[in-house]
Amino acid sequence: MNQSSSDFNIGDSPLPLSRFFMIGFLLMVFSFMFSSCADESNGPLSQLSFSRDTVLFDTVFTQMGSHTEVFLIRNSGNQPVKLSRVYLGGGSTSTYRFNINGYPGGTANLVEDVEIDANDSIYVFVEVTLDPNLAYAPLIHEDSLVVELGSVYKKATLVAFGQDAHYFYPTDTLSGAGIPYSIIPCDMVWTNEKPYVIVGWAVVDSDCKLTIQPGARVHFFNNGALWIYQDGTLRVLGERENPVVFQGTRLEHKYRNEPGQWDRILINEGSTQNIIRNAIIKNGFIGLQCDNYKSIINNPGTPNQLTLENVVIQNMSGLGIYTNHYNLRAYNILVNNCGQYAAAFAYGGNIEIYHSTIVNYWSRSIRNFPALFMNNFYITQSAVLSQPLNANFYNCIFYGNAETEIGWDSVTTTTLQFRFDHCLLKMHPDISTTNTNRFYEIVKNADPKFWDSYNQDFRIKSGSSAMNKGQASFVTNHNNELLFDLKGSNRLWTGKPDLGAYEHP
Repeated sequence: MNQSSSDFNIGDSPLPLSRFFMIGFLLMVFSFMFSSCADESNGPLSQLSFSRDTVLFDTVFTQMGSHTEVFLIRNSGNQPVKLSRVYLGGGSTSTYRFNINGYPGGTANLVEDVEIDANDSIYVFVEVTLDPNLAYAPLIHEDSLVVELGSVYKKATLVAFGQDAHYFYPTDTLSGAGIPYSIIPCDMVWTNEKPYVIVGWAVVDSDCKLTIQPGARVHFFNNGALWIYQDGTLRVLGERENPVVFQGTRLEHKYRNEPGQWDRILINEGSTQNIIRNAIIKNGFIGLQCDNYKSIINNPGTPNQLTLENVVIQNMSGLGIYTNHYNLRAYNILVNNCGQYAAAFAYGGNIEIYHSTIVNYWSRSIRNFPALFMNNFYITQSAVLSQPLNANFYNCIFYGNAETEIGWDSVTTTTLQFRFDHCLLKMHPDISTTNTNRFYEIVKNADPKFWDSYNQDFRIKSGSSAMNKGQASFVTNHNNELLFDLKGSNRLWTGKPDLGAYEHP
């Protein structure tokens, strides 16, 4: 392979980028919703098991609702077992109540000294009462039934859905990958009437379209994801003052910027009509993954298309945007705070990004990845495949807290072409930017003076090195998409635009 960037060596990572993502997708180790939590030990506790490690209250509540579920605690041993305590993790404040072997938990939600005979079982009845009409109630009510035996314990997870919302539950499991999924009705339209809650992976099937209207709220429970399958289409049509929001189900204040709460939005090949306009995608693992799997198998020459307009992607424990042999056109996007790459464009494709701020100030762990990465190859077990990459960035900012925030790698069997035209770049001082075919009218390693990068406010202050450094013709040539910045300010009020997604002031 030809190493095209001295500042970033793909070999420094545990796996090459393309192999990393395919393995991550096909062999992902993701614990879907439910797991028994236990202090695993020998002795009587190992004899105990729940008939259901997770009790799912899967009723869609449309009015004040009370619902009861039943499961068993089994003793598979040859000796009786006396449980010291059985209680709800939420205690007396829990929305759940339980009865075990005829003994109610009472106001404290606690029962003591419960005996289970050898090779026998006892019933547990759990009830939850919720008011789904409370607009600010949690979407998901979680608790646990804890069984203690001396100093060790096991617990079963309790999950109920609180607000009146549209819920999508898994109806099948993807063979080989173990992914629980459901199929969204074809050509469905999601409105802002009430939230949409995805449990598992919700799939837009082949030749079907999902349209999401302004103000819609899409929530993902744990490792939930939205999957636009081959030849499916996603059209997110938010408005500047009424965006579509994709996030997890934890709405408490402390989770407002918590990464990794859900999995990803995955768009496969086949459609050139995918668009995401005026949207916020936050707090997941991968914000957007655009994968052209057919290009790996059949090596076709034409990648597919996604258009982004006025989109914020932030707080991703993995990547903000990842494309694999895809056409991406983006206007006014902000991508920030990602555990790996903020944007990675792999295995070729055609990338055009205008007036965007792609930055990374991730501080939750060591980050060994630049904000932006590009390559033109894909590694399989038997071959190295390549596709030409043509990437162009206009009036953008690429910055962060690493020494360099731009990286690329390539093989010589095809081309890797990129051009930063009127951009502010954070790069290693030793990397030459004298090639005007790649770096034209750039600002290198000058502080953009963001308002507050710690609190993810990437507007620029007076005196910023990004002020009035943009090319006005990029705006006028795409007037409908670029005249107004991400906040709605006119970019040409001074005659020359600022770099990035935000115009000063």
